[in-house]
Amino acid sequence: MFVSQGAIEGPMEFAEGVATGVKTLFGSAVGGAAGAFSKITGVLGKGLATLSFDEDYKTSRVRRKEPATKATHDIAVGGKNVVMVCWENVF
Repeated sequence: MFVSQGAIEGPMEFAEGVATGVKTLFGSAVGGAAGAFSKITGVLGKGLATLSFDEDYKTSRVRRKEPATKATHDIAVGGKNVVMVCWENVF
């Protein structure tokens, strides 16, 4: 319900409209901040990958970021990425 409609209908409807607006505003602010943080960390990761001068690592990083087409493929790629990152960091 919109705040303007709630103001016409009554105080409870007005409060419901305000609550919906606050919830939407908060959700958008958190989503926007998370998106900005994601972009910043992506740029930092790309910069560090470039500074590593390791072509194999850069190639594997690009391959990990390729979009998947199916949910089962997504799960398999995610599991593979976790194992590969752990393997690369341990050995």
